[in-house]
Amino acid sequence: MKALSSVRYIASFALGLGLAGQVAAAELELRAATIGSQQGIQMAGLNALAAHVAEATNNSADIKLFHSGSLGDQVSNIEAIDTRLLDVATIETPITTIDEDMGILSLPYLFRDREHVSNVLSGEIGQELKDKLQKQGYRVIGFYEGGFRHITNNSHAIEKPEDLDGLRIRTPGSRQRVEMFNAYGANASPLPYPELYSALQTGVFDGQENPLVEVEASRFYEVQDYLSLSGHVYTVGFLLMNESRFQDLDASVQQALLEGGEQAFEATVNFGEQADQSVVELVKENGMEVNEVDTDTFIAASQPLWDSFTEGLSQEARDMVQRIADLP
Repeated sequence: MKALSSVRYIASFALGLGLAGQVAAAELELRAATIGSQQGIQMAGLNALAAHVAEATNNSADIKLFHSGSLGDQVSNIEAIDTRLLDVATIETPITTIDEDMGILSLPYLFRDREHVSNVLSGEIGQELKDKLQKQGYRVIGFYEGGFRHITNNSHAIEKPEDLDGLRIRTPGSRQRVEMFNAYGANASPLPYPELYSALQTGVFDGQENPLVEVEASRFYEVQDYLSLSGHVYTVGFLLMNESRFQDLDASVQQALLEGGEQAFEATVNFGEQADQSVVELVKENGMEVNEVDTDTFIAASQPLWDSFTEGLSQEARDMVQRIADLP
């Protein structure tokens, strides 16, 4: 299966090159891919990364960007990083396929706000996460914001977990996310993201959960009636690279990539902050009803899940959960 995946990747990459058009050749060309749309938050980060690398290297290094999953999903992108067919990829939930301990970052209501996120990722814990992945052959050149996730549906406003009772909710392919929404009372199941709009439109699912940037990018406001601002999970994104590939680069390019990673984080946070305002107004203008949730009831319903979700993880990871929670 992995060989087949690589064949499909090579074919997709070749197609991507054909679509990219002719550009002046740089001394070094790196390839970066995301499943995000061209106007999405992941591309905001990659654009900032590419712009900084070009400037810092006097255009001797160029990062060619591929968006909208044109080079495959995040799991196949990780495989392409392994085989060095791809240099950089935006990786979110599938980071757990490399290290299950990274699943702690998806615990419900672990992160309180963006200041808390910044304190975690820019400090000692963020460096430990990078070091942990580096030992397994991956260089994190930067984090980026995936965003706080919220709930949309076609039935009624969600204010407390019991309001989800019986609703068919689409989740990503994450065991934790399915179990979380089922614990809230929903009938949750995963579905590939490209199929979600149609599934909502035809009533296969009553609702879904995603950051506001995705509600806009995928036009969910066209097929959903209610937006409930639950903020139940903050998605931490990783700008990921093969460590040996990173080490092959000149020190000046390495430095430019790491600096660009910091620029990417800042760009995506700014993107997310703006979306918090603009997307809410957009969906209201398109007829959606927007409400705040009773956060305390959701937090109370989520606390038992922390134990079940961290069962089987390392003691280091379980300790890190408390360290994250204790940070201001």
